[in-house]
Amino acid sequence: MMASPTPRSETLPQALVLACGNTLRGDDGVGWQIGCAVKQQLPMAGLTILLTQQLLPEHAESVSAADVVVFVDCSATIPAGTVSTVFLYPAPRLSGIFTHHLDPPSLLRLALDLYARSPDRAIAVTVGGESFALKDRLGEAVTAALAEVLEAVRLQLQSANAGARPTVSFDTLLASPQPKNPI
Repeated sequence: MMASPTPRSETLPQALVLACGNTLRGDDGVGWQIGCAVKQQLPMAGLTILLTQQLLPEHAESVSAADVVVFVDCSATIPAGTVSTVFLYPAPRLSGIFTHHLDPPSLLRLALDLYARSPDRAIAVTVGGESFALKDRLGEAVTAALAEVLEAVRLQLQSANAGARPTVSFDTLLASPQPKNPI
């Protein structure tokens, strides 16, 4: 049985930033750092920001309602401080079990399967991490890349809200403490 499509706003594009990571694991907290910076510095009508430790099936509904989704996360597979922007598409099918691992293409597929809708654009903005040790601060390479990551997210959000051209200032973000996981 196929679900009926989730209605989208007729006039206002909807954008979603899914910022992933664990702020108690060093560079893995960069997703939350950027999510908080987007909230403070890039306010836009129709923008939702979700901070999460990992992607969950429960996020499928929010993903299905968005026109643009930007996933922000740290990567252990690219060099530390390197920023990557990759366009994403729904996975061809879901794996049988995804209780502890749901990647962005699988979440897009889940949104499509459950709500008969996925975003017009989905993008992963990642930054290479160096240390995932137990600490509540980012390493030097990731800290140095914060402005570039925020700018990459801004450019993607701009596609959802072409009239809004927020400026990016990192002074506020660097002066404030890193957000904590609500555990």
